[in-house]
Amino acid sequence: MSKSHEDREALNRALNYDWPEIQKRLIEEAAKEAAKEAAEKSGEERDPYAPHWTTNSDGTRTLHMSFDSWWLKHFDREDVIFELPGIIVMNAKDWNADSAVASLRAAYGLELHEECDDCFARADVLKHIERFPEGQFAAIRISGPAAGNTVGMAVTMRASRPPTAPVLPWREAIGNLRLSAHEPDGDWLYGVEMAVHPMYQRKGVGTALYDARKRLVSLLNLRGWYMVGMLMGYRDHADKMDAVEYGNRVIAREITDSTVTMQMNRGFRPARVITDYVDEPAAGDAGVLLIWDNPRFDPGRAT
Repeated sequence: MSKSHEDREALNRALNYDWPEIQKRLIEEAAKEAAKEAAEKSGEERDPYAPHWTTNSDGTRTLHMSFDSWWLKHFDREDVIFELPGIIVMNAKDWNADSAVASLRAAYGLELHEECDDCFARADVLKHIERFPEGQFAAIRISGPAAGNTVGMAVTMRASRPPTAPVLPWREAIGNLRLSAHEPDGDWLYGVEMAVHPMYQRKGVGTALYDARKRLVSLLNLRGWYMVGMLMGYRDHADKMDAVEYGNRVIAREITDSTVTMQMNRGFRPARVITDYVDEPAAGDAGVLLIWDNPRFDPGRAT
């Protein structure tokens, strides 16, 4: 390996993987003296991650912290499940809630304060984390001006109801927007929601969120994971056939659906078309029941 190639590899590692630690160290060092001086004057300890100004002898002011560094106070490398260039996937934390909501709405093409009956709010996300912390996932940008923000999210719960049972409408299946139907001892993972901010789609974020959930199924020794993939391509065929025929043709791979075909290609086996699942006009309110069976499931091992 040439020296220039080694240098590029080292730079890529620093920028893409070690950046949070490097930035965190620099922030702490840069703020140490200012914080010490401020503490001596005020008698109070100063948070080194909090942006603050000091006035110089010539009257100019110096900002000692970037407003984008707030998240580093919470960042811990041990929380990271998967790493992508400039992005990490981890279990969602309380500090991810606001930007997770923003990413969900952006994925649906909604403004932050636009009315949405089926969209999660901050309080809902916090409740998901409280109920089932290991089942909530966030993709976080770790460099650049948007560092610390959630660019993708995945919400899951555990269920005893198997995918062979009649599939309930989405709202009934999850109980309410705070996942009151979550069963801590359920032996199936139920896919509640997933969204990736449009700016970060086709960058591997969705794949990493799928892999994180498969990993969870194996870690918890669950029978598998199921969800209803919405038939988002139906809008282009609604004048030719009903949603059931469209869904069956997608299952047969006669038609490629932007959502369901992608999920089938990720190893989910399609079971049947589900009608009246959730209010989504583009999909004709319909989807396909998709199942991922855990190849490592051990019936003799307690979950």
